[in-house]
Amino acid sequence: MNTIGNSFRISIFGESHGAYVGCTLDGLPAGFMPDWDLIHFDLSRRMPNKRTHSTERHETDDFEIISGLYNDAFTGAPLTVLFKNRDLQSEFYLERIARPSHADYTAYVKYGGYNDPRGGGMFSGRLTAPIVFAGSIARQILLKQDIRIFSHIYRIGSISDEPFDPLLTMETLPYLDMKFPLVDENKKSEIEKLFSDAKQRGTSLGGTVECSVLGLPIGIGEPFFDSVESQLSHMLFSIPAVHGVEFGAGFGFAEMDGVTANDRVLSGGKTETNFSGGVNGGITNGMSLIFRTCFRPVPTVRAEQTTINIETDTEVSFRGNERHDVCILPRGCVIVECAAAIALLDLLMR
Repeated sequence: MNTIGNSFRISIFGESHGAYVGCTLDGLPAGFMPDWDLIHFDLSRRMPNKRTHSTERHETDDFEIISGLYNDAFTGAPLTVLFKNRDLQSEFYLERIARPSHADYTAYVKYGGYNDPRGGGMFSGRLTAPIVFAGSIARQILLKQDIRIFSHIYRIGSISDEPFDPLLTMETLPYLDMKFPLVDENKKSEIEKLFSDAKQRGTSLGGTVECSVLGLPIGIGEPFFDSVESQLSHMLFSIPAVHGVEFGAGFGFAEMDGVTANDRVLSGGKTETNFSGGVNGGITNGMSLIFRTCFRPVPTVRAEQTTINIETDTEVSFRGNERHDVCILPRGCVIVECAAAIALLDLLMR
């Protein structure tokens, strides 16, 4: 439902145009003093950016801690944070139109019409603000154990960035502009033009984030149902608009033979290649954990479409007039990083 995790647990709440969104974190170590500047920086990476034609909705993402903190340190009790929703334009959503590829129709049926339709309600990307907050704390706790998480825009539309080196280390990590992370910065102007063209045509774009986790010790994760891949995938697929996750060579394995795909084990346990993406048998093997997360094109578009009025079940013409992103990337990069931090911290704390 709205809670995920075992030893480190996060519950999210609120709706896009409700008074607040927020989360409660359970399992935080007592005495840990978070770096609030780092949390604000991660939240700023999620905020809209004119350069990438993000949504015109502007929330400050200021937050209020209402439990679990004393003298700027975690008490060990559940920590609850609130984000006040301020920039609302709810009138567009009051007519029950089934926006194509949104959750409007499925939510209406599941909840008998009692769901909040404004801005997508509980299905909105607005709920990624508390996820980033929780993940930013999780990555700070992971950092104490020298575990670091990085991501970049892997692909948007027809434009691909250079992939991370499968044998990536802190010494070989390329420079990344955290607000627009690319391995090859020359791709930035091409992607910005792609955004402009898509906005002009009244459409949107999908994209893929590639993420690498460095410093994970051998032995994190459980076989089968609580494997690193299954736990990460559960968390990643909870991000709105995510429709695909792959680890290491991923779907590329379909084009390989076994001799090529196998990672030869070297003295000391490292491997010569890293097609497995840092995981064997659901358990980390000490290599860089590498995975990719695919976002569908934002379903809200300016082009005219045909859909139905949910209450009357009659066909209507529809044009998206509400505020939206042309592409969820690069804002999606920090969301993927923070979602990964939540899942990995939970596994590590076991």
